[in-house]
Order: sequence, then C-alpha cells, then structure tokens
Amino acid sequence: MVTTIEIDEGRHKQAVANLKEAGLRHYVDARLTDAHELVRQLKGPFDFVFSDADKEWYKNYFVDVYPKLKIGGCFTAHNVSMRRGRGGGIREFLDHLESVPHLETTINTDSRSGISISYKGPLEKKPDTK
Repeated sequence: MVTTIEIDEGRHKQAVANLKEAGLRHYVDARLTDAHELVRQLKGPFDFVFSDADKEWYKNYFVDVYPKLKIGGCFTAHNVSMRRGRGGGIREFLDHLESVPHLETTINTDSRSGISISYKGPLEKKPDTK
C-alpha cells in the first residue's frame, strides 16, 4: 500500500481523481491532512519514502520515519540540489543524514532540483564473545 499526504484540498482532489482514472485508487491511501502531525503517527514499516514537502521540515520527517524504515529501505527527498542554495532547512537535513549510522546517502544531480537517496544499511553484528 502506498500512502500519500497532501494538505491542499484542491491538489488532494486532483490526485484522487488521477488515481481513480488510472485504476490505482485501491492501492493508494491518499490522506488530506497536515504531514507535520500525521507522519509521526504512521505505523510503518516502510520500504520507501519520498519527501517532496516543506523543506524546513525534511529533517523532522526523516527523524519520525527512520525508526520505521526497514533495513534496505530508502528515504528520498526532492529539491536538495546545491544549485538551489540548500536553504530552507536543506543544509540541516543533509547534515543530519551524514550523522546517522548505517545510512548511506547519495545526491542525484541529473536534474536541477536534485534528489537525495538514503539507504538504511544493516546494523553491524556484534563480535562473538565466546
């Protein structure tokens, strides 16, 4: 199941109409709400997360989702390109990603906007203490 969150009623209605037309409505949980509140409440686990929301909140979204992200899962974020200045919370978000153990992040700059792709790696095994 895919979950999508939209705060703007017009965009939400358009997305639902598009999903119905494509025959995908039964596969997508399209929520009309404030992601600031809902993201932390979502249960998970998640295989893949794509964030294209308010950039000042990217770090918060990541912090709320990361514990629920499966090993091998990806957290991606849109509009993180250096060409866009990395303002509005993007620098804080990217700095935070660098500090997270077992997380490998790359920035795809094939487009002007840039997309971060963060892969949650396996936890290191503890050495055998026999």
